Amino acid sequence: MLQAIRDKTSGWFATIILTMIIVTMAFFGVNDYMTRSVDDYVARVEGPKKFFGLVGGQMRDIEVRDFAERFDRMRQAERREKGKDFDALAFESKANKRKVLDQLIDEALLALAAEKAGVVASKAAVQKRILAETGFHGSDGKFDPNQYRLALQSMNLTAQRYEELVREELVNTLVPAELAATEFAGDAEVEAFLKLSRQTRDVRFLEIPPTEEAPAPPTDAEVKAWYDTHPTQYRSPELVAVEYVEVDAAGMAVDVVADEDSLRKRYQETQAKYGTPDQRLASHILVALAEKATPAQQAAALAKARDIAAKARAAGADFAALARQYSDDIGSKDAGGDLGPVDKGVFGDEFDKVFFAMQPGQVSDPVRLPDGYHVIHFRELVAGNAKPFEDVRAELEAEFLQSERERVFNDFTGKLVDKIYDDPNQLVPAAQELKLPVMRTGLFSRAGGDGIAALEPVRKAAFADTQKTDRLVSDLVEIAPNHVVVLRVTEVKAPAAIPLATIRERVAADLAADRATKAAKARAESILARARKGEDLQVLAAEVKRPVSDVPAITREAPNPQLAPLVDAAFRLPRPVAGRNEFALAKLTPDRYALVSVTAVNDGDLTGLDAATRTRLRQQLASMRGAVEARAYVDGLRKQYTIKIAEDRL
Repeated sequence: MLQAIRDKTSGWFATIILTMIIVTMAFFGVNDYMTRSVDDYVARVEGPKKFFGLVGGQMRDIEVRDFAERFDRMRQAERREKGKDFDALAFESKANKRKVLDQLIDEALLALAAEKAGVVASKAAVQKRILAETGFHGSDGKFDPNQYRLALQSMNLTAQRYEELVREELVNTLVPAELAATEFAGDAEVEAFLKLSRQTRDVRFLEIPPTEEAPAPPTDAEVKAWYDTHPTQYRSPELVAVEYVEVDAAGMAVDVVADEDSLRKRYQETQAKYGTPDQRLASHILVALAEKATPAQQAAALAKARDIAAKARAAGADFAALARQYSDDIGSKDAGGDLGPVDKGVFGDEFDKVFFAMQPGQVSDPVRLPDGYHVIHFRELVAGNAKPFEDVRAELEAEFLQSERERVFNDFTGKLVDKIYDDPNQLVPAAQELKLPVMRTGLFSRAGGDGIAALEPVRKAAFADTQKTDRLVSDLVEIAPNHVVVLRVTEVKAPAAIPLATIRERVAADLAADRATKAAKARAESILARARKGEDLQVLAAEVKRPVSDVPAITREAPNPQLAPLVDAAFRLPRPVAGRNEFALAKLTPDRYALVSVTAVNDGDLTGLDAATRTRLRQQLASMRGAVEARAYVDGLRKQYTIKIAEDRL
C-alpha cells in the first residue's frame, strides 16, 4: 500500500503540484498559513495588485482607534461651536460617522498616491510650515516656542506627533494643490459670474393660506386607524437603570511633600510656561545625498560641503547668500537657509550634538544626516525672559501636589479596573474591596435622565450593547478631567406601545394636522395649475383673500429665513417671456404656500468694477475651479483603488 502511494505521488503531476505550492509559499509566506489574523479596521484601501493580479498591491487600513479619535475630535469641535445647543445623541448619526470615514478614506487615498509617486517632505519643509502657522505666533507676529508648546498641549499632541501630522499633510496635499494651482479664469468668466451672482429679480407672489373651513373631527375609527398605521410614533422610549461607583481626584488625599530638588526639576522641565526661554536661531545649507549613494558620490558631497563651510567662515561671508546659491533644501533655500529657533530633538541627535555645542556666529563642519551633509550656522542667541524659580515656587508646589493627586487617582482607578476584570459581571465586589459606595439611578432614556444620568457620556455607556444587553461592568467613563464613573446596568425596560386610550387627544391632533397639511398642499397645487392655465391672478387672490404682492429687485440672499423658500423658488424660474408667465410654489410652512412668478430679471451691474476687484475675483474663481479639480482627482483615486468598509465597526 505504501508503495502504491509513493507511485501515485511521483512523476510529472506531482512535480506540478509541488511547484504550485512552492510558488504560493514564496508569494504569501508560510507565516500566513500558520497564524490567524484579526482585522481591526473600519475601512481598507487597496491598490491594484501586481504579479498577474495576485500580490504586491498597496494597502492601508483605517483602524477603529483612528476613526474613533477623529470622530471624537469632530464631536469636541461641534460641542465647542454649538455650546448648549449641541445634541450629543443626534451627533452619533450614521451620516456623521460616514462623513468622518470619508475624510479618512480620502486621506488614505492621497497618502497611497503620494507613496506611489515617491513624494516626500523634508524636515526643513515641515519646520517651515510650522513656523508659518499663525496660531504659534506671539504678539510680535513671529514664531513663539512657548505658544507652540501651549498649543500642542491644548491639542494633547507631542511635538513629534504634530510634526508627523504636518509631514503627512504636506505629502498628501502636494498633488491636489498643484492641480488646483494650474486653474485660471478669464475676464469673460468674471463678468458672467458677476452678472449672475449680482442678478436681481422682480417678483410677484400670492400667499395661499390654509383653508378656513374647519375640518370635521376625526371619528374613533379614523383615530384608531391612524394609531395602528403609525406605531413608531406612539411608543415609550427604551429605559435603563444602573448602579455605579464614582472616583474623583479632587477628593483624594495626598500624603507627600514637595522637596526642593523635585520643584527645581519641574521648573526646568516647564520653564517655557513662565516666560520665553533662550532661543537659538539657526540656518543651514544642505548638500543632498541619495540614500544609496556610492562612496565616490559621498566623497564628492563631503568635499562640496567642506568647501561651502570654508566659504561661510571667510571674513565678510554672507551665509544667507551662500544658502540661496548652494543649498539643496527647497524648503529653506529661498529664505537663506533660515531654520528659525531650533529646539533639541527637532533634527535628530547628530544635528543636536553639533549645534548645541556651538557658539553664536560659528559655522560647523559638515554634519552627516540621512538626507545629506548639513553646514550649520548658529546665527544668534536670543535671551529669554523667564521668571526666576523663587517667583513661581508656590505655583510649582501646587502643580506638584496636583500631579501627585493625579498619580494617586491613576493608581486607584487602575486597581479598580483590575478588580472589575477579575469579575466583569459584577460591580459590587470590586466596590466593596476598594471601599467605594455603590449608588443607583432610577430609569432613564437615551435622551436624558436625572442625577448622573443627565450626563451624556454616562447615558452613552449605559446604552452600549456590552452594558445594556450583556450586563457587563463598563470601562472607566470620564465625566470630567480626573473624574470617572464605572457602571453596570441593573434594569432594562423595552420600548412599548402607549395605549391609545391614554393619548387619544394627541393621536387625533396628529391626524388633524396631517389632514390640514395635505389639504393645504392640494389647494396650493390646484391654484398653481389654474395660474399656469392663464387664470387671472387677481381672481385667485380674491378667492384666497390675500393681496398680490410685487417685490422689486430681490437678491439671492433672502432678507430673513422665512422668505428663503420664496427667494429660492423665484431664482429657479426661467426668465419671463413676453405674453407668457411662469409660476412656481414656495412652501413657507407645512400648511402655507406662496404662488410665485418673475416679472423681470436684471443682470448684475458691472459699473465701477476696478482692476483690483477683477483680479481678486479671477483668483477666487480659479480657486473654486481648482477645488473642483482637486476633488475630481480624489474621486479618480476612488475608482483606481478598492475600498472595503466594515459597517459593523462604525
